[in-house]
Amino acid sequence: MPTYISLGRWTQQGAHNMKESPARLEAAKKAFAADGVKMLHYFLTMGTHDMVIITEAPNDEVMAKAILSTIAKGGVTTQTMRAFTEDEYKGIMKSLQI
Repeated sequence: MPTYISLGRWTQQGAHNMKESPARLEAAKKAFAADGVKMLHYFLTMGTHDMVIITEAPNDEVMAKAILSTIAKGGVTTQTMRAFTEDEYKGIMKSLQI
């Protein structure tokens, strides 16, 4: 199953309600699961982003729906990217015709 890395930042609304963040995380895990997305890891981070979330989803469309549903609630913004495992990376490199 494809892996995705999301870099998240709290919006002003999300930061204002920061104490509710653990409950929102649990709600997000359940909503993701209902959409077919498995949250593998959540990290609170320091620096440009407030959090890193690693997930698996059946495909890009499923992941996009889950992320869009999450950001529509107004507490976070995200940058999400498809991540390729080492084995996937090696397979891609083997198939290059250059």
